[in-house]
Amino acid sequence: MTDKSNSQTSYYLNDAFYDRLMRLVDDWRLDDGVSPALSIDGTDKQACESLIVAEARLADDLRLEAWLDCYSDESVYWIPSSYPAADPRQEITLEFHDKRRLQDRVARIRTGVAYSMVPVIRTRHILGHVEYWQGDTNEIRARASFIIDALFNDKHRILSGWMGYSLVKEKNDWKIAVKQINLIDADCLQENNTFFL
Repeated sequence: MTDKSNSQTSYYLNDAFYDRLMRLVDDWRLDDGVSPALSIDGTDKQACESLIVAEARLADDLRLEAWLDCYSDESVYWIPSSYPAADPRQEITLEFHDKRRLQDRVARIRTGVAYSMVPVIRTRHILGHVEYWQGDTNEIRARASFIIDALFNDKHRILSGWMGYSLVKEKNDWKIAVKQINLIDADCLQENNTFFL
């Protein structure tokens, strides 16, 4: 039985939200090669940095309920299938989840019978070159390079690329509103990314 009090709706995924995603994509690309001016309060920057590190660590440790708590109530987790990323309204993505779908994935994994997690996958995220800058009101944007080592069925797989983040303050805590994972081989044949990047 589903607890309706914790369920999320998808009503926020409308054209205005997708338009905002595409503005974020343009901003994260840093096309001029220069990072935007930081102009971020030191306390907020430290809290956002802690959030990004904790989200990766919680995914690695499969503490998935706590991992979900890193995300805003109106969030998107997005892995484009192109490099650079194109509008998700116009192309198939590798992953595109709102908060409700993330909760569904975690619930499926927790059944213990999700074939894609038997045996349980082990991952380690390495994040680097993290840049932060002021976004819209009550928002900090970030970009980080990553390498993920994944062990599944005695086989190592290495993934790399960069991640874009939109971080928002929600009830006095910073949360991830958008996480875009840009694999360097996004436009190549992919194995099943059954785990959280």
